Amino acid sequence: MVERIPQHRHCRNCEKAIPADREFCNDACETEHESALKSKKRQLQFFYVIMGLIFVFALILSSSGALG
Repeated sequence: MVERIPQHRHCRNCEKAIPADREFCNDACETEHESALKSKKRQLQFFYVIMGLIFVFALILSSSGALG
C-alpha cells in the first residue's frame, strides 16, 4: 500500500517541507529570500541601464557616420 504524504508546501528559500499555510520555514529564510530578490532586481536594473547606454552610444556613432 502507498503511504500518503500530508498536505504541505516547500519553503520558497531553502525548499524544506513546511505546513501548507506558510510560505517560509522561519523569519531568517524570509529575510534571506527578500534580500536575494532585491539583489536580483538591482542586477536587472543595472543590466537595463548598460544596454540602454550601449544602444544610445551605437545610435550616436551611426548618426555621425562612424559605423558605416
